[in-house]
Amino acid sequence: MKATSAILITTLAAAVFIGCDKKEPAAPKADAPKTEAPKAGADVKTAAKPYTLDVCIVTGEKLGSMGAPVVYVHEGQEVKLCCKSCLPDFKKEPAKFVAKLAAKK
Repeated sequence: MKATSAILITTLAAAVFIGCDKKEPAAPKADAPKTEAPKAGADVKTAAKPYTLDVCIVTGEKLGSMGAPVVYVHEGQEVKLCCKSCLPDFKKEPAKFVAKLAAKK
């Protein structure tokens, strides 16, 4: 009985010490996409040109169909995406998508 109690106490003590060693979660990256507010990459001094479409500039999906739209500001132009998976595609060829936006205005 004493051996079992000693093993149990030792195991619990080890679990407490191991649990205390956990590090705090890392802060989100500054360039991580934001949903709705605040606008990622937005300059506080200048307001971004509003996004006028009701669809994702990358996929053409209706905004809101996959949850809250991801809002990103590229060179002073607000861009709304249907999901965060579209952001890397947008960042690969932003000129292509911004031109698409300009053509639909």
